[in-house]
Amino acid sequence: MEKSVHASPANAAHPFAGVRFEDVIHMPKGELDRVMEVGATPARDALAGWEFKGYNPPVFARVLGFQKFIKGFFVDGGGKLAGYNLFVERPRGGPKAPWVPKKGGGAETRHGFYDVETPRGRYADYPNAVLLNYGSGRNAALNPEARIRDFLVQVDPANPDLYLGKAFLDLGVGRVFSNFFVLERLHPAPTR
Repeated sequence: MEKSVHASPANAAHPFAGVRFEDVIHMPKGELDRVMEVGATPARDALAGWEFKGYNPPVFARVLGFQKFIKGFFVDGGGKLAGYNLFVERPRGGPKAPWVPKKGGGAETRHGFYDVETPRGRYADYPNAVLLNYGSGRNAALNPEARIRDFLVQVDPANPDLYLGKAFLDLGVGRVFSNFFVLERLHPAPTR
């Protein structure tokens, strides 16, 4: 029996259904752009209180020592969803090595804080994404991380454990694309 080319949206399979973390790492740029266009909006409850292993596929990220990282999400005292980044041991260790937070002064070192926002105005590129706004005031104004703006989508609407991000640097008068990154749920975020 021949498949209908006009399948109803309710029955149509999502183009990235069943995709895994390792698959996304190796996708070409055009396919990653497509994920950004058709990915699902991340649900607040799927992010809040969790840490995700993160991977920057570009070679420059490996060379500069930030290919691997951990990204965490929390709800602040005002009820706003926000987050942070952690450096990891062996950041050039490749996707098969474990994600172990780097210790600094006896504790995990959080940096690169952001607010999770709905994309609007000059950041309305991906209405199905959430915006990780590092320029929201959680970082010092002169901290270079305050220039980062990430769009984040859920790769497969049926899998709330896998996300794709597209990072930009905000230069004030415009933005410059930096890279794509992939997130996969790692463990509950520590509460403190």
